[in-house]
Amino acid sequence: MGRRENPIEAAEPALGRLAVWLREQREQAGLTYRQLAARTNYHPTTLQRAAGGRSVPSWKVVEAVTRECGGDLKTARRKWAQANYWSHVPRPSGSRRLRAPRRVDPQQVDSFADLRRAMHEMRRKADWPSLRELDRRARDRGSRLPSSTLALVLKGEAPLRKPVFLAYMEVCGVREARRALWAAAWDRTNNARAPIPVNSRTHHSEFARAMQSSSAGTSTDILFRLWVTLRNSLAAERDEGPGHPGHPGHPGHPGHAGHPGGHPGGAGREGTGDSPSVLV
Repeated sequence: MGRRENPIEAAEPALGRLAVWLREQREQAGLTYRQLAARTNYHPTTLQRAAGGRSVPSWKVVEAVTRECGGDLKTARRKWAQANYWSHVPRPSGSRRLRAPRRVDPQQVDSFADLRRAMHEMRRKADWPSLRELDRRARDRGSRLPSSTLALVLKGEAPLRKPVFLAYMEVCGVREARRALWAAAWDRTNNARAPIPVNSRTHHSEFARAMQSSSAGTSTDILFRLWVTLRNSLAAERDEGPGHPGHPGHPGHPGHAGHPGGHPGGAGREGTGDSPSVLV
């Protein structure tokens, strides 16, 4: 049967289980890698890597090995899907869950983290196309999904903007009716992320609360820093004046109720394209 294989050193448990299962199928069939390569038309090195546990093999390789070894394709598909899912989605710290999370309901989504988790599920159902492949599909439809940007979005290191979300769902083959539900979930989640505007009133409230609680142990250093922040905020607004476009009371200011941007405090929400975004 050839020399003994190296131990499996998989960083992801699900990937390790897939590697072990592939090795068991080959051993039960009594085949060497060379014999298996001759039957599957894959190079022996490719088959060894598939059972090595360092990276997720393609489904075609797993399917070919399973067929030639007389294994169960349903089991092979389940193990491959789990390994593929967890190789793309980092597990929560300390998680020992063996299965992928349940299907996300768009009508119960209340965070961008849920939306990103749903994006991973959409990609899984599309048989895990590469990021470059997703960008190619988007370009064929007249849009763009740059792989570098999409990688950051899926990791939660870049804001999920609505055009990106809509294009991503389309290239992953999500049905139109389903896309409408997810678009509504994005709107609902994005609208719920309006932060409280920070101005002199905000700093004044913080300073007043600190003064009231000073007898309870608030340090003089904290009080002084709050006072300096309040003083600087008032000075900045006084210098700008009520007629300055950057002043909170000016009609052209983004936080003003009459501004075309809508409601006060709209800046900073994730997904908006006209203001700095807040990451989830």
